[in-house]
Amino acid sequence: MSSPQDLKTPYLPLVDPRLQLLSARHAPRRNPLCDLVFGGLRVLAVVSTWFLCLGWMSDKTSGGAKPDYSVQVPAAPLGVSENIQKLWGQYSPWYAVNEYVPPPPECKITQANILQRHGARFPNTGQGKDYRKSVERLLAAPRFVDSRFDFLKDYEYALGAEDLVPLGASQSFESGSAAYERYAHLVSPGNIPFVRASDAPRVVMSAMNWTVGFAAASHQQHNPAVNVLLSELVNNTLNNHCPNAGKGRAQIAQWRSVFAPPIAARLHAAAPGIALEPVDIFNLMAMCPFETVATGHASPFCALFTEDDFRAFEHHGDLEKYYRTGYGEPLGAVQGVGYVNELLARLTDSPVQDETQTNATLPFPLGRTLYADFSHEHTMVAVYSALGLFDVAGHGPNPHKMPAPVKDGAAEPEWVASRMVPFSARMVTERMECASREGIEPGVFVRILVNDALQDLEFCGAGDDGLCSLDEFVESQGYARRNGDGDFAKCYN
Repeated sequence: MSSPQDLKTPYLPLVDPRLQLLSARHAPRRNPLCDLVFGGLRVLAVVSTWFLCLGWMSDKTSGGAKPDYSVQVPAAPLGVSENIQKLWGQYSPWYAVNEYVPPPPECKITQANILQRHGARFPNTGQGKDYRKSVERLLAAPRFVDSRFDFLKDYEYALGAEDLVPLGASQSFESGSAAYERYAHLVSPGNIPFVRASDAPRVVMSAMNWTVGFAAASHQQHNPAVNVLLSELVNNTLNNHCPNAGKGRAQIAQWRSVFAPPIAARLHAAAPGIALEPVDIFNLMAMCPFETVATGHASPFCALFTEDDFRAFEHHGDLEKYYRTGYGEPLGAVQGVGYVNELLARLTDSPVQDETQTNATLPFPLGRTLYADFSHEHTMVAVYSALGLFDVAGHGPNPHKMPAPVKDGAAEPEWVASRMVPFSARMVTERMECASREGIEPGVFVRILVNDALQDLEFCGAGDDGLCSLDEFVESQGYARRNGDGDFAKCYN
């Protein structure tokens, strides 16, 4: 296992593992954004990062570049089975839910809008304090009678807080690289991606890693930068804020009271003399994904729990997302309205019409072909809800029981946090021009993919190919275009 100091040190470089790492203190600082991010931090920087921060750009172009729809980003090899990784809810590492489906042959993508969660991170400050307390309660056992607990005899809690971990940096780098391969035909020297990020450091670093990955895949022919940082202290379409909204605490507490006691009884038998509460069980289970993504190999906490235990853990994440900014919270969807209205503006090349979270004082160029925005998982769930994706309203996750096991041929549950908002989750809205096909008139169409899975846009008349006409898509977004039907005011009144 990595040493305590290794885990506590923030990991915020822009990383391409294939390049030599050099100390940031040797790099000249001329770009104010780079000064903002790197100032006061002990970080490493990649040579290509210097080029981005100094504004250097190759004179080469990628004229004639063709999209590579075959590019796939593999799941991270972390020493834990992929089946278990996919049961970690919002703490799951990114994976492709389905294989990317190229557009119909009669269609050509003309614009791509990427909304992406930051990469894998340490626990946030509050989580970390709670996890440490639960670990200390377990460590208080006078003895352990199960060999799987032997690692606790000299264990020390060593996770940092808030910052990206190495996996989180590489996830964003790989995403940027894949975006270039897939959308290279949209880029030219005068039209490179426009990139924004909410200004939490892990979000900014994820955005910058994405730009480095994009530049590396283009062999430094196209070097995007983070163009706009959105303060989380004011209106911000990339950071949900609604003080009067619920957070799903009652529902997840109810679920913990159901699934945690049998697990606690098992741990009590293995560590006689302790008394763990339901919240301790969740916290100890969370140590498995957080230590694993931090160290790059399986945390010994993972072995304390079964696959069924982690199914219950996943359900905990499903409930939190559903009742926090999803359909189960009356003020959930409105927290994604601002981004949806910005998306409509980009798709239609028309000024933003929004009276919710949009900050009209910030640059918002139209007419670009590739946009990338970096955010948090709660905001992404709010955006899904505002758009009408994963619509399980009325039959969402149950805080009293898990869904029945999926049998062969049966449909998977629609609302699953690990499939919707894993670390480095991404939603991509593609606009395309299509010639006539199978009786459909030529025109401009839209489709949406979440973690490479094509979404069912039945709400705007999409067929099996997932395509809606642009006009019908815009028409379907009445809730956002009406600024949330008064719900935004309810956040503050």
